[in-house]
Amino acid sequence: MAETEGLQLLPETRKKIEIRVPGQNKPIILSLVFAGVIMGIYLGLMFYKNSILSSVSQADEQLAALEKSRDKKLEQKLLSLQQQLSVVGPLLNSHAFWSQGLSKIQNLTQPQIQFKSLNANGPANKIVFQAVAANYTTIAKQIAAFYSDDSITDIVLNKAATLSNGNIDFTMQIIFNPEKFLMKSK
Repeated sequence: MAETEGLQLLPETRKKIEIRVPGQNKPIILSLVFAGVIMGIYLGLMFYKNSILSSVSQADEQLAALEKSRDKKLEQKLLSLQQQLSVVGPLLNSHAFWSQGLSKIQNLTQPQIQFKSLNANGPANKIVFQAVAANYTTIAKQIAAFYSDDSITDIVLNKAATLSNGNIDFTMQIIFNPEKFLMKSK
């Protein structure tokens, strides 16, 4: 026995035979390929990060240049003007344009009618006038002309009397829709 209690007294006479099997280096090669792929991904992400940081710094520089070119006093004036227009705009849009309403009356009036007086009442949406017409046919044509306009909702003939010269003195009341009669079309 060559070995006693863990000690070897005689040298071994047999030599160890080593056999090489192809593919024993496979785990080393796979780990090197895996490390290469990881390194490639890492370098790609670093390049992507640097390009993103570069584009962010360029955008930041452009923003700083834009900030320097601003005229803050003019911006404040424009904001003030915008606020004022937001208050005044609806007021102007709801403003009654009597010139538009009176122009409609003028265009609808028959040529043989002469106005003596005209009284307009905005809150009551009516116009009362006294006029002289050549005859009753002219008054009838006048009423038909007023009814042809869709902004006039009603017409009341209050009084009609014959004058000594043959003309007819009459008083008429026109009731109108203020959105169509007095407002400008949008």
